[in-house]
Amino acid sequence: MRLVRFSTAGGPPRLGAVLGRWDHWEKIVDLSAVDSAIPADTLAFIDACPGLTGDVWERALRVLAEAEKIESDAPLWAFRPGDVRIHSPIAPRLLRDFLAFRAHVARTRAAAWAQIPPEWDALPAYYNGNPLNVVGTKEAIPPMRFETFEGRTPRLVPSAKMDYEAEIGFVLGQGGRDIDAAKANAHLFGVTIFNDFSARDLQATASRTGMGPAPGKDWANALGPCIVTRDEFGELRDQAIVVRVNNEERLRDRYRTLVHENPWVREGQRALWSFPEMLEFLSRFQPIHAGEVWGSGTIPGGCELERGDRARYLKPGDRIEIEIEGIGVLENSIATA
Repeated sequence: MRLVRFSTAGGPPRLGAVLGRWDHWEKIVDLSAVDSAIPADTLAFIDACPGLTGDVWERALRVLAEAEKIESDAPLWAFRPGDVRIHSPIAPRLLRDFLAFRAHVARTRAAAWAQIPPEWDALPAYYNGNPLNVVGTKEAIPPMRFETFEGRTPRLVPSAKMDYEAEIGFVLGQGGRDIDAAKANAHLFGVTIFNDFSARDLQATASRTGMGPAPGKDWANALGPCIVTRDEFGELRDQAIVVRVNNEERLRDRYRTLVHENPWVREGQRALWSFPEMLEFLSRFQPIHAGEVWGSGTIPGGCELERGDRARYLKPGDRIEIEIEGIGVLENSIATA
């Protein structure tokens, strides 16, 4: 199942399900308009069927099965994608972002003439993002500017290093505590695309204070275009990953090649921290909750920071597309003002 939040004529966002291929949407079905027992909100839907089972889940499957049979004019509860506004597929209860891929860390450290810290192999590091600052596909991002002080005098600085980050977003379906990695699959509701926009100049300055990267990360977060439930998406293996800026491809490869067959990962080294490992690590010392979204960290090659002196950072007016096979395209732009 592919789930979206959509709205019509300026109304509030509602839960919908997509009909058609992942790369060619045909209709969006307003689930609760067909069956009022189905929640109209993503979080409520996840809470009602966290394990992709139960009455609400079965009702949603029946609605989609009936919608697939429609061949003539669409009923009032089915919309053409171009006739609605697509929002972020979820308003996360909590947003976390991990640093999961060795090749990404290796390339960013090499660009700064540094090495991977040994601590990366000791635990799956993460930070808490801002779940209240999330946009959906085709939404514009304000250009980043931040304030610094020279003595007591403030100075407003436009970021010269606005960056995109292509990530997998893991959407949690069940909460809990002390969860073994072997049981992690039951806690995953589905996946989406996460663009963790970053202001690299502010990130570098803030990190030197010892408080982490958050000021350079809270600028903007984009999720979308949909959530693909785990039963439909399957495992992360050979999916194509594409990043385009202004229609120019900055990355095109397959997940397996970028993560497991990357020349920046030597034989015998850990290539990544997997979702099950993240879940086990985090749940050992705090409860996790349904409706959280966890970023995987940047898929290797999926940002400009890795390119060092050859980085081409974003400018106002730029359009960024992140495409992951089986999910769709998350498209955003940097506003001109």
